[in-house]
Amino acid sequence: MVVVDFDYDDFRRLLDLPKDKVVDGLTEIGAPSEVNSETGKIYAELTPNRPDWYSMEGLARALRSYYKKENGKYAAKKSAYKVMVDESVAKIRPYTACAVVKNLKFDDRRIRDVVLLQEKLLYTLGRKVKRFGIGIYPLKEIGFPLRYTTMKPEEIVYTPLNYPKEADAREILREHPKGKEYGHIIEKYGRYPVFVDKNDRIMALIPIVNSAETGKVDTDTEEVFVEVSGNDKVGINQALNIIACSLADMGGEIYEVEVAYKGKSDRCPDLTYKKMKFDVEKAEKLLGVKLEKKKIAECLGRMGYGGDGKIILVPPYRADVMDAVDIIEDLAIAYGYNNFEPTLPGFFSPGGRMTRDDAVDSVMRGMGFLEVKTFTLTNKKKLGGVGYGGKALEIKNPSSEDYTVVRPMLAADMLEVFAVNKMRGLPQKFYELGMVYENGKMKRNLCFGICNRNLEFSDALGYLQTLLGEQGLKYALKEKETGFCELPCSAAVVIEGKERGVFGKISSGVAGTFGLEFPVFICELALE
Repeated sequence: MVVVDFDYDDFRRLLDLPKDKVVDGLTEIGAPSEVNSETGKIYAELTPNRPDWYSMEGLARALRSYYKKENGKYAAKKSAYKVMVDESVAKIRPYTACAVVKNLKFDDRRIRDVVLLQEKLLYTLGRKVKRFGIGIYPLKEIGFPLRYTTMKPEEIVYTPLNYPKEADAREILREHPKGKEYGHIIEKYGRYPVFVDKNDRIMALIPIVNSAETGKVDTDTEEVFVEVSGNDKVGINQALNIIACSLADMGGEIYEVEVAYKGKSDRCPDLTYKKMKFDVEKAEKLLGVKLEKKKIAECLGRMGYGGDGKIILVPPYRADVMDAVDIIEDLAIAYGYNNFEPTLPGFFSPGGRMTRDDAVDSVMRGMGFLEVKTFTLTNKKKLGGVGYGGKALEIKNPSSEDYTVVRPMLAADMLEVFAVNKMRGLPQKFYELGMVYENGKMKRNLCFGICNRNLEFSDALGYLQTLLGEQGLKYALKEKETGFCELPCSAAVVIEGKERGVFGKISSGVAGTFGLEFPVFICELALE
């Protein structure tokens, strides 16, 4: 959840509405808001799916549509500004999208709002800078054409923002606060990505920190250059559009920048409205009401859309609209949730028994274990942290670096559960029943883990004995290296002559990877 706070008087300069209508309107459109009784500020809680609301300008834009049915149009003017992308960035941070915004009138509040918007976009849409970084520079301090390229760390020498002296890239990663926080993203490479202007001045070490010479925006700044650079081309353009539209709402004029790759070039930002077909029958079926095209167009207009009710025009700052269902959700908001009349379903559906492992659940709960549920998708880095050497089923077009493969095991996520709860009291006992995909097959596994001070092998083994004993199963342990457990406390669990799982104490290396300080025993069994 992202929280945005702002002064009502500042907001009123953007949109003249009574304070109670501001609070009520934001709450109605999905941003629950309240007034702080001590400071008088308005606090709005935002879900991560609406990054265009992370600025006061974005919230004012939403309420202007909702109350006044006024939807501004955004467009970028043609220009000769150019950024040349060197091929050397392809394996590090291959994409960039850029814009120039002029005729701005910054004050302390607006600079603060831009910085907060930038930080919130980096933290959410940018996945803490893993997907992209953002740089904003005073236009008058840089000369075009610019180059997005790579350099050796010792060649990257400049004075970073909020740093007392000139430093090279290695010192910046080692000593600068932003270098300490984000340096791990690029430090493994032999060359680091940078923006350089036509005079060969380094504008920024990407995605770490701007130059104090060319990257400091203040109240005298009237024109800015914005770059968003990283791995996800879609996310980069979404973030650039949100920033550009917010700056335009501050009174700025947006200008295109040509981004030239080898053999092709892009002109950005792309502020065209995306056309989407709208299925009226599907909307009526999902919402349970009959809607005229005129009513649909009116409701969607209040949510910032254009179009005639059949073809919908999605604004360029809407990063969350991926399917017609997203539009239907906005239609329901504008229609008013309180205007829907509750009814019983008009069809009969026979019930069916859900397949459950009731006996296993009962035994685990009886031994004091808490059930957890983790995501079916995971990533190779997490699997590598537990020494998994198999081939996991990969997602063809993952939307996040955190979820790129279907999990082949539960143990990796179980260790992450312990890592998240390591500040809680001991002992800790968790279990999970879930589906995994391994060797081309889906199967149902049980994983349980115990964490405690001075935990011994015999103590943890007692839980396995109780579980299998209650199931009437005979078992044996066979000493075996499992990848995340250390010998001699690492074994395969053999049931009825077949290896059905693993049991053991996690190794010190794996414990260090997950930041665990106390002994942890893990067992994972195939139930089918």
